[in-house]
This record gives sequence, C-alpha cells and structure tokens, in this order.
Amino acid sequence: PRPPWLQFVVDGIEEVIHGSLKYHLWMGTLTFLMLLGTWAYSVQMSEGMIVTGMHDHVSWGFYISNFTFLVGVAAAAVILVMPTYVLKDYDFKRAVLIGEAMAVAALIMAIWFVIVDVGGPARLWH
Repeated sequence: PRPPWLQFVVDGIEEVIHGSLKYHLWMGTLTFLMLLGTWAYSVQMSEGMIVTGMHDHVSWGFYISNFTFLVGVAAAAVILVMPTYVLKDYDFKRAVLIGEAMAVAALIMAIWFVIVDVGGPARLWH
C-alpha cells in the first residue's frame, strides 16, 4: 500500500486530469495567469521596485489592501470553522476542511503580499 501522502498526491492528480473541455480551458487560463504573475514578479525582483510604479499611492495601496482583505478572509474562515470544534459537531466535517484550507491559503497569500510590497524576501531584514 502507498503511504498516505503519496495516495493524497495521486488522488489529487487524478481529480485534476478529469473534466470537460470547458474545465481544461479554465484551468489553462488560470495557469497562464499564474505564469504571467510569476514572470512579472521575477521582473520586479531583477529590475527593482521601480517597475511597479510604487511612487503612486494607488499601486502601493494595491498590495496593502489585498493583504488586509486576505487577513479578513482568513479570520472569517476561522470564525466559521470554530463553532464546529467548540460545539463538537463533527457532522460538518467537509465544510470545516474547506474553511481551514481557505484560512491557510489566505494567510499564505497575505504574507506574500507583504513580501512583494517590501520588494522581495531579501528586503525583509530592512
């Protein structure tokens, strides 16, 4: 038998590769946007913060507002999940897993918005 983590990966891959043409087009679009964002961030890392136009308050506020929004999303997800543990109502298990995953994902993205805002991981020391 496979270890649980490997079974999780295999099950995840099997879920991802099944779907209609519409699903695959949507996933392809999202993948393209993700790669475009990765390229844009690599340009920012190599060229510096000047490429972001951070002299403008709107672009500076974009990173901070997304950070604030994502912290709120994480807090809301935790608040929605908490009654399940407090009341010991484990029939709500699926929603709890989705809520916890959303909270973790939102926190990771919030942290990344702060890292991008300061100009990269190396600048966190300053």
